[in-house]
Order: sequence, then C-alpha cells, then structure tokens
Amino acid sequence: MNLARNKKAHFDYHILESYQAGLSISGKMVKQLRQKRVNITGKYIIYQKLQLQIIDFGNDKLRENVPLLLNKKEQAEISSRLNEKGISCVVLNIYTLGRWIKAEIAIVRGKKNFDKRESIKKRDLEREEARNLL
Repeated sequence: MNLARNKKAHFDYHILESYQAGLSISGKMVKQLRQKRVNITGKYIIYQKLQLQIIDFGNDKLRENVPLLLNKKEQAEISSRLNEKGISCVVLNIYTLGRWIKAEIAIVRGKKNFDKRESIKKRDLEREEARNLL
C-alpha cells in the first residue's frame, strides 16, 4: 500500500539508480504515515553519523532525521555516489511491504530547464495520442 509519494521527483531529476530501504521510525511517525499526513516532496538523504538519513522527515509538528536500514554494501555504494558532483539522493515513495514500512530511494541528477520542457512536450504528445485513440 502506498503511504506517500514524491510526484515531482521524476519531473525534477534524472533517476540513475533506485534502492529499497527500511525506515527506523517511532510509533508516532508510523501513525502519521498510515494516516497519510506526511509530505516527502523535497526530502533528501545525506550520509551522516556513519549512516544514511532522511533529513527533516515528518509533518510540521514532528520533524526528525530518520535513519535508513540498508546493508553495508548498498550503504557504501550510495555514500560514495553522493560525493560526486551533481549527484543527490531523494525519496521517491514510501509504502508498506507486509507489516514493514519501506522507502524507495534513488540516486538522481538534477534536470536543467530545457530537459523539463522536453518532459512537458513528451507528456503532452502522449496525452494527445491517447485522446486520438479514443
């Protein structure tokens, strides 16, 4: 079940690689996620205190840094990629997998304005083609 989604991520970034990570969150945060009161648009991930963390995760009242649960190999790979120029890591999606709450994270590179215009043109063309088929 989808709990939160970053709708702007595919528009603002080129997605290079994506990973599935567990979240280490408190009971209050789980409750907010299940009630869908958390916005993940604009949330990014940094390597801090020997672990990857989502910065300022939660709503306005309860904001905290949330550690991600990954194996050492994935964590080392992501942290080394974060040191490259122009590379970031963002949260794409938060969902449940059984009783676990998981996050889909991605290593991304920001799009330029002309790339965004191309995305808009492509989306409009696809929409027109779909209308013509009906």
